[in-house]
Amino acid sequence: MSPDGFFKEAHVKLRPVEFGTDGVYLCGTAHYPKFISETISQAYGAAGRVLTLLSNDTVTASGSVCEIDENKCLSCGACISACMYGAISFQETRLGRKAVVNPVLCKGDGLCNTKCPTSAIQLKHFTDKGLLSEIDAAVSEEGIKKQIDLLVGV
Repeated sequence: MSPDGFFKEAHVKLRPVEFGTDGVYLCGTAHYPKFISETISQAYGAAGRVLTLLSNDTVTASGSVCEIDENKCLSCGACISACMYGAISFQETRLGRKAVVNPVLCKGDGLCNTKCPTSAIQLKHFTDKGLLSEIDAAVSEEGIKKQIDLLVGV
């Protein structure tokens, strides 16, 4: 929301009818007070964006999404409060009430990972073990030599 209480678009110039959340479109006086002709034009733009989305048989989501290990999840809700996109919610699973990620809404920012007290959440393709291995390689003697060579242009 803007300071005036109106909804804000994703980007003023590049995505004027798109809301910050994917799949939600904006038009009319929810955006700001405007003339009816401008409202109609914006509604046509929003309808066009919706038709573009609905014309596809499937929706492709980002590959960088979080996964939750049900065995480690304590159902504390820390991840739900940390997720700015509303991608995590509680669901009844075979192990009881657990947090579940909606991969279409998840943007893969990893905030939920940092809040989880049991490390039940991992960002796909970016496991703790993999990231620590990258850090170890970067600070090793050979890694530092490669970084110096890149800086001096060798």
